[in-house]
Amino acid sequence: MNLTPRGCSSIGGELASCMEKTRDTALAFFASYGYNPFNPAEFQLLEGTMKNLPRKRRDRIIALSTPFGEPCCLRADITISALSYMSTHYAPEDFPLRLCYAERIFSAPTPPKENLEDTQVGVELLGWESPGSDVEVVAMLMRALDRLGLDESVIVLGDASILPQLLTELPADISEKLIEQLQDGAYCDFMQTVRNADAITPESRDILLELPWLKGGPDVLAEAQKIFRSSTLLTPLSTLCGALESLGYGGRVRVDLGFIRDLNYYRGPIFNVYSSNDGDLLGGGGRYDGTLADARFTCQAIGFGLSLRELAIARKPEPETPSVILWPGDIPHERAILFAEELVTAGTSFIISWEPDIEKARKFAHNRPGAWWVNLRDGYSEEIATGERTTDLSHIKELSR
Repeated sequence: MNLTPRGCSSIGGELASCMEKTRDTALAFFASYGYNPFNPAEFQLLEGTMKNLPRKRRDRIIALSTPFGEPCCLRADITISALSYMSTHYAPEDFPLRLCYAERIFSAPTPPKENLEDTQVGVELLGWESPGSDVEVVAMLMRALDRLGLDESVIVLGDASILPQLLTELPADISEKLIEQLQDGAYCDFMQTVRNADAITPESRDILLELPWLKGGPDVLAEAQKIFRSSTLLTPLSTLCGALESLGYGGRVRVDLGFIRDLNYYRGPIFNVYSSNDGDLLGGGGRYDGTLADARFTCQAIGFGLSLRELAIARKPEPETPSVILWPGDIPHERAILFAEELVTAGTSFIISWEPDIEKARKFAHNRPGAWWVNLRDGYSEEIATGERTTDLSHIKELSR
């Protein structure tokens, strides 16, 4: 009987185990930087969500109604939940605030994808008016990926504030068209619009025609600086790239000045993270100053969310098996539990076989890839691979050390 609808997943086995360990490792690391756990509500009020999400993401929310008759949606975005929570539970003098989470988000999929849900692990930093907050969050992200063994991961940096500044003198319809084309990766259409728009000055036209191709390593910023009129336009990205290079991540940094996302949501540096140069997207984030409508304060905020499933897959989960199989035989059940508790204390993984017949119990053990079969009734352990036995059970408690 299948109870899982299309677009949803029930995950078990090695992948579920790897996801759980990935979650614990990431959250423990974020906590070391002073980020406190946050558990948002599964439902979000529809009006507030519609008001705060970018248009394309509003189109993908999964709407419903609660038993209380309130129009809601399944949680579509953790950032707006975090900002809403902080705006209603803290005063401005309590800032900066740091939150971390590992929670599900829900949205209608964009073809060819079909998944309606994903578990994200991430952080939110609100209220530190300094480029240092950008550096803190992005550097912490790269350090976390290292902790997870993803030291070939790559970060692609852009800046959501650059294109709007280049388009300030253009009519709104042309600006919106160019933004949508670039955001959709429709570069040919973008170039054609730039060439055909009479409102664009020759100087601005040259800059816009170059923009989609300004991508590569951090040194692309020096090339871009020769083209842009403003001496400060690239400062946030330059600061971020310089810090990452100093921290040893220069080889894993890519800059893409044509990379934009949700311009009414993000308002500064943005980034995507990939498992490798040609790998899968793990997630992303950026600066979203003043994003939350109706908040009691406005200040700088930055955060990121990574797919827990994609992180676990990138780590290439391996089968995990208990190192010990305990067979109590006909000894009192509580004696078996007491021995098992000693293994718990020692950190040794195990399973208990309650099969009363010894031959069936041995067959069970040999059909499992556990390292040792422990016969508690007769007081010996047997290495499954070699058949070697010993009556000294003390080593069983040392297997995890």
